[in-house]
Amino acid sequence: MQPHARPADAVGVWVLIPLSGFALGFALPRWWIAVAAAPFGAYIALTNELEGNIGLWVAFVLSVLLAFAIISGVALRRLYRRRLP
Repeated sequence: MQPHARPADAVGVWVLIPLSGFALGFALPRWWIAVAAAPFGAYIALTNELEGNIGLWVAFVLSVLLAFAIISGVALRRLYRRRLP
């Protein structure tokens, strides 16, 4: 662990993952777009510096979070479309 956090590390970037996934799902309301979370998880798994299986667990959890956010955006867009007269 580093004693001093860099400014980029101190920003709460973890919020951007579900928000961007939700926006993507709302903008492109197709269920298959949730597959876009797989390359994201693969990138995290390949580039992480965590020891042992914890890196794979983090990659899995973040990609599932992104997939659920995308699916939520798709579902909301479809519900919104049904309510329009």
